Amino acid sequence: MHRKPYILSPRAEEDIARIYAYIAGDNPDAAEQMLDKLLSACDLLTDNPRIGHYRSDLTQLPVRFWLVQPRYFLIYRGEDPVEIVRVLATNMDIARELAISQFLS
Repeated sequence: MHRKPYILSPRAEEDIARIYAYIAGDNPDAAEQMLDKLLSACDLLTDNPRIGHYRSDLTQLPVRFWLVQPRYFLIYRGEDPVEIVRVLATNMDIARELAISQFLS
């Protein structure tokens, strides 16, 4: 069975663009490398959607977390297709960010 490609929510697209711009301000090559890491992790989740973990300490929403080194969580739901709902830095107030997110419809 061939898996469908992943879906990036509008908020996840904004998150990735913000991360890229922040890193590119100091080092455009590092920004490209991080973008590659994030998108490769999205591909990995498409092939292995259950490798992430639920984090009841952060949210009761039915989303999983996957850490992309060195410091970003891909937050996603579903399996076929996987939907990346947010991409957040580990040092953010993730519980707050998810509480105010409008990604669940």
